[in-house]
Amino acid sequence: MAARAMTHVRTKPKMTEHDPQRPITPHDGDAHDRRIGPIRDPLASISEAIGDDPTIAELVALRASAPDLKEAARDAKRCADEGTRVQLGGPHPHIVCNASVALKLAGLSCAALVAIWPSDSLQEAEAKLALAEHGGPYGADTDRDTAAMLEPDTAIRIRHKRAAFDPGSLMLQPGPVAPTSGDRGLATWPLKRFDLVDLTPQSGGEVLLSSRQIARWGAFLTAEPDFEKLEARVETMITTADRLKALARQTIEDATHLRRASEAALILAYLAAAQIAIWPAFKGSTGAAVKQRLVKIINDRASRNDPLPMQATIRHLYSEAIWPAKQWRYGVTIELEPDWLPIV
Repeated sequence: MAARAMTHVRTKPKMTEHDPQRPITPHDGDAHDRRIGPIRDPLASISEAIGDDPTIAELVALRASAPDLKEAARDAKRCADEGTRVQLGGPHPHIVCNASVALKLAGLSCAALVAIWPSDSLQEAEAKLALAEHGGPYGADTDRDTAAMLEPDTAIRIRHKRAAFDPGSLMLQPGPVAPTSGDRGLATWPLKRFDLVDLTPQSGGEVLLSSRQIARWGAFLTAEPDFEKLEARVETMITTADRLKALARQTIEDATHLRRASEAALILAYLAAAQIAIWPAFKGSTGAAVKQRLVKIINDRASRNDPLPMQATIRHLYSEAIWPAKQWRYGVTIELEPDWLPIV
């Protein structure tokens, strides 16, 4: 990995490989035209291809088919930015509010995908590190002439976010290639290998979505997931992952496929848990009860060998999902601040 990180061929700086002005729709695997049909939950799009009773071959194939986390990171920032822009104005407050909340939920879903999926290469590591700097507290260097001050609750949120987007100790983040004396294009010379600020329109300013697109985003909220079904999937996939890991330890043959299948099942479990954490639920509803029970499920995994970024991601999402829930139905939606076991 270190050798790969140090390898670079000098080329003219390129702002982005994708059009930053493309329609704001999360990556859902549709390579033809994502503007047609309803907007789908990015997490559901990734996991729906695998049923609740998967085969080893299906799980191994899922683990091998890593999504484009850089595109997911771009979508996460673009949705979050546009959700804030839409929130600040519009002729129809109810429709605009729904669209703003939907954009923020989709942004959290894309961020959850980036955080939960393992760092298999430098590409995934760069996506995690870039997204970690956006959307909520991460922790910046305090000026040398200012005393360090931090509230305990904010410190916990920062710790959860840092752990959620941790790319792993073996991943290296090389610095940008500095311009030589004869290079031009200095105004757009990249500051990082993967910079979300350069790759997405700046936050603030006028709303980028048309009235029709705003209405389409508002309809996204009607696709509320089945919380109880997601809870059952979390439990089933966790059990599957644990059993496959135990079988891999017991077999005398090459157990690589069992270990990879176990990893895939655990990814599916945490993707489903992320959906539960992100989507708002009304007080006293079935969804609210599932959100409460999921806290115990994730806390119970603190004694297991689940990757810390996965455990931290669910903790991070519970904190971040409070804000769109408040915006959608203030005082009516549940606002959980769980008592997490401090494994992260």
